[in-house]
Amino acid sequence: MNGPDSHDTAENRSGLYAGYVLILLLAINTLSYADRFVFSILIPDIKKAFGTSDSVLGLLGGPAFMISFVLFTLPLARLGDRWSRRSVVAISATVWSLASAACGVVGNIVQMGIARVLVGVGEAGAMPSSQAMVAGLFSERRRSTALGVLTSASQLGVMAGLAGGAAIAAHWGWQTAFIALSLPGVALGVLIWLTGPKQARTVATAAAPGMDTSMAQAIKRYLATPSLRYIALGVGVYNIFGYAGITWLPAYLTRSHGLTVLETGTWLGIGSAVGGVLGVVSSGMLVDKLRHRNESWQLRIPAIGLFATIPILVVTFLLPGGIRFGFGGFSAPGVAVLLITSAYVSALWTAPAYGAISRLIPPGERAQAVGVFVVIINLIGSVLGPPIAGLASDFLTPLFAHDAMRYSLLSMTVLVLAGAILAALAARSFKADLARANA
Repeated sequence: MNGPDSHDTAENRSGLYAGYVLILLLAINTLSYADRFVFSILIPDIKKAFGTSDSVLGLLGGPAFMISFVLFTLPLARLGDRWSRRSVVAISATVWSLASAACGVVGNIVQMGIARVLVGVGEAGAMPSSQAMVAGLFSERRRSTALGVLTSASQLGVMAGLAGGAAIAAHWGWQTAFIALSLPGVALGVLIWLTGPKQARTVATAAAPGMDTSMAQAIKRYLATPSLRYIALGVGVYNIFGYAGITWLPAYLTRSHGLTVLETGTWLGIGSAVGGVLGVVSSGMLVDKLRHRNESWQLRIPAIGLFATIPILVVTFLLPGGIRFGFGGFSAPGVAVLLITSAYVSALWTAPAYGAISRLIPPGERAQAVGVFVVIINLIGSVLGPPIAGLASDFLTPLFAHDAMRYSLLSMTVLVLAGAILAALAARSFKADLARANA
């Protein structure tokens, strides 16, 4: 069934249909992140197969994917606002799924790089239009919680990519891992195209009075809003570390703590599933509860989460290998327990940041505004993080041998502090920005 052709308000959508679309978009975006990050857990196999260096693999983990992702995010977001959000998501899911499957059949590292570029092109269209659809389906009192559920896709995707990819690779090889995790995206793309909500004419044509009509104006509106500017810069700076960690934590755990690839994928997947998902969803619930006391809580939650992440990360990267924590008759690697904890607090920025966009930006520009946010955080973070960590590891290898990645990642935790400070500045500006938006 198709959603009704109506205005972009929650009152015109049934709760059951809104929940269905939310779960479908959650599944689609989970696969998007899984296909993005399965590369990380397969780095040892890819390195062995093609005989390449950490520096080259860092380029494939970061810029090869992210440059195309950044270049296509805003055009596809605008296409979603002006044409059809469900169609953009459907086409994007098909493109990135086929490109990710191609990663499993390439014959050399150059072909792998080309496939990763195409994965970035496809995935650029998913989250902005998904965010805009969900923001239109849920009222403001439930919106941050709903966006928290949707953005938990990033954590579930990391779990599926790392744990699922490791398990598949262990049994059937790394090429099969790429293929198995990519093909369901095509079916889900068809499903959202057939059953997703139709675009409301007032949104698609931007006919409402005062609504911006060009991409340049949408970008200008976003950047002219101090709280949105600060939170984008804060998350972007944090993501220099964050994406370096996602790419290189598997190497750190195997090299410095002696875990196997399967153990590494399993523990990182558990960290994302338990810590990350709880952090993302609970942050949305906290905002929906606390903002009635003080609207600044919308962005205080991200700042608190980033500040709390710093000491946990420092202990994580200083912890000697072999230490285990016991829980009754069960024990787990100490580093894994710390990573689960840091996954929770570091994920607290997600739902509040996207919720702030939906509260400060008119409905007809929401996909583009999310696109601006995504471009900033990835342009700053994802393009820089993986290659910097890889280069630092190569540089430190003569001094620290197999522990070089440990000190590479440890040195980058200072960026989390910088991100937290910027998020705190965003929280200070939010109330005034909200008053202007509602004037």
